[in-house]
Amino acid sequence: MRFSLLLLFILFCSFNSFSQEYSAADSILQEVTVRGFSKGESVLNQSAAITYLQPKDYQLFSPANPVMAWNTLPGVNLEQRAIGSYRINIRGSSLRSPFGVRDVKVYWNGIPFTEANGSTALNLLSTDQMSRLEVIKGPAGCLYGAGLGGVMHLSNFPLDKPSPIAIQLLEGSFHRVQIGVKGQFESSKSKTFYSFNHNQTAGYRAHNALDRKVYQLSHQIQLNQENQLQLHALFSDLDYEIPGGLTQEQFDEDPTQARAGSAEQNASIDQKTALLGVNYLGFINESLSHETNMGLTYTDFANPFILDYKEDINREVAIRHQWTYSYETAQLNWQWDAGFEYQYANNKADNFGNVDGEKDTVRFKDRLMIDRKTFFAQLQLSKNKWKATLGLSSNLLTYNVDRKENAFAQPFTFQRKFDNEFIPRLALQYSWTSFQTTFASVSEGFSSPTLDEIRTNEGSINRDLQAEKGITYELGHKIYKQNLQLDFSVFYSQLSESITTYTNSNGVVLFRNSGGTNQLGLEVGFKTSLYSAASGLIRNINSRSAYQYYQFQFDNYQKRETDYSGNYLPGVPQHSLNQIVTFDFCGDINLNAHYRYVSKTPLTDANDVYAQDYHLINLKLSKDFVLNQIELNAFTGIENLLNTKYSLGNDLNAFGGRYFQPAPGFNFYVGLELKL
Repeated sequence: MRFSLLLLFILFCSFNSFSQEYSAADSILQEVTVRGFSKGESVLNQSAAITYLQPKDYQLFSPANPVMAWNTLPGVNLEQRAIGSYRINIRGSSLRSPFGVRDVKVYWNGIPFTEANGSTALNLLSTDQMSRLEVIKGPAGCLYGAGLGGVMHLSNFPLDKPSPIAIQLLEGSFHRVQIGVKGQFESSKSKTFYSFNHNQTAGYRAHNALDRKVYQLSHQIQLNQENQLQLHALFSDLDYEIPGGLTQEQFDEDPTQARAGSAEQNASIDQKTALLGVNYLGFINESLSHETNMGLTYTDFANPFILDYKEDINREVAIRHQWTYSYETAQLNWQWDAGFEYQYANNKADNFGNVDGEKDTVRFKDRLMIDRKTFFAQLQLSKNKWKATLGLSSNLLTYNVDRKENAFAQPFTFQRKFDNEFIPRLALQYSWTSFQTTFASVSEGFSSPTLDEIRTNEGSINRDLQAEKGITYELGHKIYKQNLQLDFSVFYSQLSESITTYTNSNGVVLFRNSGGTNQLGLEVGFKTSLYSAASGLIRNINSRSAYQYYQFQFDNYQKRETDYSGNYLPGVPQHSLNQIVTFDFCGDINLNAHYRYVSKTPLTDANDVYAQDYHLINLKLSKDFVLNQIELNAFTGIENLLNTKYSLGNDLNAFGGRYFQPAPGFNFYVGLELKL
């Protein structure tokens, strides 16, 4: 009841703002252009649920960690199991992700960043590489292929406000130190961006240290009025320790402890990844354009774990090409998009025994080849206040496993060729005014198993695992005025062959299809100005809110003799609420206050274990000033002011009751940024 009353209060404040008249000078909100389903169009005119973060939104939180900033978005939850281990939950998409990012397609500066096997190493990036974030929530397979959770576009080049050099220094709790240097040089036809970020911390828990260095160099050349070329080079050196999950008793007794054996076996990740990317944009004429994005990736990966020791060498190529043709008449406007995306991986994956953190004898050695193809087309028709969108894609995926050595049986080869999946989407939008639209959509989607789910850690091959499939019905309403933005959507998703996780007695994470799910959700997000004055102590008070309600349940799910139909999906809380209030004071002083509430969360298919609900309060105080023509920003912040004990990345259906990955308690940071 308290959430319903709070939501009504939020909406009342919003609609009360509608009646006020603002001048353009009073506006605090800018119209944002996103790629979405129609690249280069404002969020208001996209017939889909899309949420986003801009650089100024990140500035309200610690620059060392994107978790709190991302978690202010409705429908989005960035989970953190270890300091360097992220997991994205978009409308419950982390159900099948024991670690890493799955069921979500990610692009970085237009380049496919999700690996060919369906996983995404988001932890390779610092906040510098994700200063602009766009999230398409729900199935987007008609343009982007596999992934029921959604699509994320990350970008950071070119800068909105370039400077030759910007230096950032940060120090905080748990021996956290971050050093960042970046800058952008411009000429009449080119832009060059460079960035270096080093983030190091001992971590909140035992055996939880992180050491990450990220280097980036990007260059944009305006070849002529019709052609533009971008070149990207990215190198990430990531090393972090894995403390492991705790039982309820261990979590209550001492949440800073690590799982027994984690330190002794040096459970950790050591990953080095290099990416070379090319973006080309060309205009044939005023109506026809095409864009090509290509990436070459090389990864050296080592993962000593309690049970084994893994070494992988991953080599991948990814290319996406899209044609866009638009035509306008007095009666009808239409746009046609068509293209393809291709990914190929040739990987080496070796597994050894682990003796005191050092690799021992060979268990098995595999050579893995992955071939993924997506062909897509989309038609958009606009007339007067109406816009209709129809999209369709064809998706092909093949996994090849060649086991060269096997300590337990004879070597073998295995091929899994998935059926061609045709994914349609239909959307209809009506523009009531220049600042208010309503959309309705029907989207089919699918999510093929990742290679890590078919070829599990202990070396077995899950030959029967099927792709998840589903259909989503969504109705949304958007109001984007000068001093207010409101996004409201309600959706219903039906999934079949849902993939869930469990662990065996050895602690190995395994996967199974668990029948269907029914997922009913409501999401509300809005931003508004509460107060503005030209003089006085307080100059501005701005508010940003996000609320989501999920009723996600299993349908026709029976495991052995137990029927779980009607149970809630593990890992998905029913209620989540975020409230941000920012105060701008005289003297260029800014205070940001963030409140977050998450209701209790089931951790098992049986719904017999729950993570308790929790409340968080985060604060950040900053001041801008100029010293000898150098722009300075000094800041300090507190996270988890209430010292709440909670888990930020629960392990679902965990064997032995090791469900909990404790998050940091009360902690603080201070920093300084200067721009020349």
